[in-house]
Amino acid sequence: MRISNATLRHNVTRNLQLSLRELERSQRQMASGRAISRPSDSPVGIAKLLGVNSVLAESAQLQSNVRDGLAWLSLTDTTLNTVGEAMHRARELALGGANGTMPDDAREHSAREVDQLLRHVIALANTSLDGTRPIFGGTHQGGVVYTVAERPDGLVDSVAPVTPGAGQGVVNYEIIRGIDMTVNTEGHALFVTGGLFDALFAVRDGLLGTGDLQTALGQVDVAFNRLLDERAVAGARYNRLAMTARGYEEQTVTLTELKSQIEDVNMAEAIMKFNTRQHVYQAALAAAAKVLQPTLLDYLR
Repeated sequence: MRISNATLRHNVTRNLQLSLRELERSQRQMASGRAISRPSDSPVGIAKLLGVNSVLAESAQLQSNVRDGLAWLSLTDTTLNTVGEAMHRARELALGGANGTMPDDAREHSAREVDQLLRHVIALANTSLDGTRPIFGGTHQGGVVYTVAERPDGLVDSVAPVTPGAGQGVVNYEIIRGIDMTVNTEGHALFVTGGLFDALFAVRDGLLGTGDLQTALGQVDVAFNRLLDERAVAGARYNRLAMTARGYEEQTVTLTELKSQIEDVNMAEAIMKFNTRQHVYQAALAAAAKVLQPTLLDYLR
């Protein structure tokens, strides 16, 4: 087989380009710190990397849902605890007025304190997570959930939802792919049908002499037990979300390590390969210079 000068030059140039390409690849890996920067570097590796990145992205969104749910439930528990304190104080005032020895003016002062407790509980029922999501508003968005109408004497006359259905409906967050969890406590079921508002009304009216304090005390106990049940449910949900959050944290660490193993370059190995390829390229240049140097004039001398 005849090897012409053109063929020789072509092969030398091609081999130099291959060597230079390997040298450039090593230099790129050292500069970027990544073993894979384009699909051609490792088709199998890039496929694995895309899968890991997809799982990490999904995990990040679900973790955001879990964190938001934890904040919601934490605020719910804190608020319900404050409501419980108000109910406990109302019960103390009711017991003080039920013994029959309290003067009428003291009973009226106690009644007005209970009225303030009622206003306080209504304000707590309007608690919002971020100004737009009332935690007891159900699917109601924005603003307050319950409004107050006053009597001519300045006491609360009634409490009503701002719109029909306010305080009702569940708020679900997706915490695991395809699995939702309810994070809210329905205000209507707790404060209205649950009897918290009515119990405070009954205590106040009983202290004013327009109602029966013994009946009011029974209402307070029933409402307080309902409140404890809701706190237990919120606590159980919080614990589940906290466990889920820890699971995601561990998953993120594991996937990040796997991603690093696939994507990141071993710097010591990269430096060694760069030095080796640099010497190979220099040797190839020297060999090419000797191969391409002879011409016809060299033979005519």
